[in-house]
Amino acid sequence: MKPTNVAKLLFVFALLAQLCCREEQVSAPEKQLPPVTVPAMQECYQKFAWDSVNIHDKLLGQWDWEYIQCFWDPEKGNYKDFLGMTVEFKSGDTLEIKMNGQTTQLSTWKMVDMGDGYFKVDTNPLVVQLPGKILFCEDRVLFNDSYVDGCDNYFKKKL
Repeated sequence: MKPTNVAKLLFVFALLAQLCCREEQVSAPEKQLPPVTVPAMQECYQKFAWDSVNIHDKLLGQWDWEYIQCFWDPEKGNYKDFLGMTVEFKSGDTLEIKMNGQTTQLSTWKMVDMGDGYFKVDTNPLVVQLPGKILFCEDRVLFNDSYVDGCDNYFKKKL
């Protein structure tokens, strides 16, 4: 074999080795951001003079779960953990949790004044998506618990 043919053959083998043995670069999954940032929710909330009565009344009705982000792992915020979950706050201070239209939990609820201009809901039995400061902005409510190392859960009012 001529030296030029050997060089060509080596070049072809080197090229094939690069193509077939190249590691695919896997990109990190894109971080899913909340529908509205916590500071924006706080700013929106602070435009009104809230009290336990008007927060109670604003919560009444059905809310579709939308998003979760937890303090300890903010990169894993997502729109899928509780997809299909609905919370219905009813008069008489009861609430119903549904998953894909099926009732999964019944609880009682009451408003608690946190003493700093914020309010929260106490549920019995506990509804794990509802702890934290209640922040409203338009047709969305945030149960903001990341300020005490918990999770933030966003819900959107069902029309």
